Amino acid sequence: MKHVWTEFEQWLKINRPEAAGTLNEAASELEIAEVEQKMGLTFPKNLKDWLMIHNGQRDEYIAAIDNYTLLPLEEILYTWQTLKELLDGGEFEDFPEIEPIGPVKREFWWNPRWISIATNGGGDDICIDLDPDKEGRSGQIITFWHDWEQREVIADSLEEWVIATINHTNH
Repeated sequence: MKHVWTEFEQWLKINRPEAAGTLNEAASELEIAEVEQKMGLTFPKNLKDWLMIHNGQRDEYIAAIDNYTLLPLEEILYTWQTLKELLDGGEFEDFPEIEPIGPVKREFWWNPRWISIATNGGGDDICIDLDPDKEGRSGQIITFWHDWEQREVIADSLEEWVIATINHTNH
C-alpha cells in the first residue's frame, strides 16, 4: 500500500496540487481499532495500511479523486453511524430496490458492511464492500448514491481504485 500511496501522492502533486496539501497525518493502530470496535467491523488490511499513511483529508471541499474527498477515520465513523441510525429506524424500507452493476447485494439500500472511504459532500460515497454478492470480492470498491438506486462495482480493491485513478488521467 505504501507504494500505491507514494504514486498517488506524486500524481496529486501534479494533477491536484491543492488537494496534496490537505492530506492528514497517519492514523494510529489504536485509533483504527477504536473505530472498528464502534462499527463492529474489521477493516481490511489495505484500508488500515492506507489510513496509517494518511488519515484522509482535512478539507472536505478539495477533491482528491474525481469529485470525491478522502474521509478521515472520524468521518468514516460518523457516516457509518448516521446511515446505521437511518437503517435501524426503517428509513430505507420504502426506497426502491437497488440496481446493482456488478456483484453488489440488492437487498440493501445501504449495507452496514459498507465502509465509506470518500465522499462528494452531498451524501454520495465511495465504499469498501465487505459483504459482496456471490461473484464479488470482499473489499471491492462500490458507489453509494443517497438518492439513486444504482450501486456499481468500480474496482476489485482499494489499490486498484487508486491506481485506476492515476492511470485514467495519465492517458
